[in-house]
Amino acid sequence: MPRVYSEKIKQKARNFRSRGWSLGEISLKLRISKSATLGWVRDICLNEKQKERLKQKIIASGAIGRPLAIKANREKMERWKKEIRVKVKTFEKFSLENTEIGKLVCGLLYLCEGAKYPASRYLHFGNSDSKIIYFFINLLKKTYNINEDKLRFSIGYRYDQDYEELKNYWSNLTGIPGSKCLNSKPDKRTKGKPTLKKDYKGICRIIYYDTSLQFELQSIGEAVIKNGAEGS
Repeated sequence: MPRVYSEKIKQKARNFRSRGWSLGEISLKLRISKSATLGWVRDICLNEKQKERLKQKIIASGAIGRPLAIKANREKMERWKKEIRVKVKTFEKFSLENTEIGKLVCGLLYLCEGAKYPASRYLHFGNSDSKIIYFFINLLKKTYNINEDKLRFSIGYRYDQDYEELKNYWSNLTGIPGSKCLNSKPDKRTKGKPTLKKDYKGICRIIYYDTSLQFELQSIGEAVIKNGAEGS
């Protein structure tokens, strides 16, 4: 059965509302629902001063609640990420010392981010993520007996970035001498548009002058894709 409230409680609610209290404040004070409160005070009109008080109350509540909501959401996201990382932890056991696994990973990466034959006649792999570039170049060196004299790199960067600084950064990361950085020019479309991401280092393109290796990596990726398509 619906709870029955006394006339005294109803009158208290009306008195609070007449003084400019919000429905939430009245509900909390008298320990009654907002819906019940609204039914009792619906006909009470607030003056401009009272409306301003309610407005400021809402702003203040938002200022308190927003950081708490952001914190709660951040904690929820961290729990979600942790659960998934635990779920996939078994993949850490895969040994890239195994040549076949190394070639498989290289091929899949190249199929996603590399220039394809015959449009390109040499290995050309680009990405802005330094971890991916570092992983690819080191796995390539570990898996294949490459001639490092054939290695080059180039940089795609924004107009307001320092080319020499970027060249040194990618040279150190890839192990390819800065003298082997091919001439790179800034993207003219970014002129007058400041770089917002302060840690953005442009796009590094690993270049290796060997058509056979390029086509092998491409073919490995295509073979995996074909196998998956035929098995579906």
